Amino acid sequence: INDVLDFSKIEAGKLEMEKIGFELDEVIRNLVTLIDMKASEKGIELLVRVDSSVPPSLMGDPLRLGQVLLNLAGNAVKFTEKGQISVAVERVAGDDAGPVSLRFEVSDTGIGMTPEQSARLFSAFTQADSSTTRRYGGTGLGLAISKRIVEMMGGDIRIESEPGKGSSFIFTAWFDVPSAPAPR
Repeated sequence: INDVLDFSKIEAGKLEMEKIGFELDEVIRNLVTLIDMKASEKGIELLVRVDSSVPPSLMGDPLRLGQVLLNLAGNAVKFTEKGQISVAVERVAGDDAGPVSLRFEVSDTGIGMTPEQSARLFSAFTQADSSTTRRYGGTGLGLAISKRIVEMMGGDIRIESEPGKGSSFIFTAWFDVPSAPAPR
């Protein structure tokens, strides 16, 4: 229901992005708390790496960033039976004196997809194929919402995937850096 409501807000141009100070480590910690139990139940290892060049304090919308990360990591757990899921963050542009562009990558060793399946993923109410919907469930809204949120954060999102070898969802987003960031 929350996905449908968010999608409706996006379509109506009513989804607003906050611009508040937050700690990236806190967003990542929340993600791990929500994902780790499901991953552990399946015997999947969860790895997280935040590059030292990433400012610890940022200005932006931590709730929407967390929503995108949770959607991608949740899908990774859903479509991975063994192996690992990794979440990596690195700086790709900007410096501590101004806006920074961060690159987030959520990778898995799951079922993977063909190029044809990957091409349809970011459309609303669409999944890789109908057997995926029957076997794994879901509405097909999460990635469409994530794409729009990432675009609202000044970034873009893409997928790299190979059947039987897993998928990597990569997105960028822009954040301001507070003038007096907290020490790492």
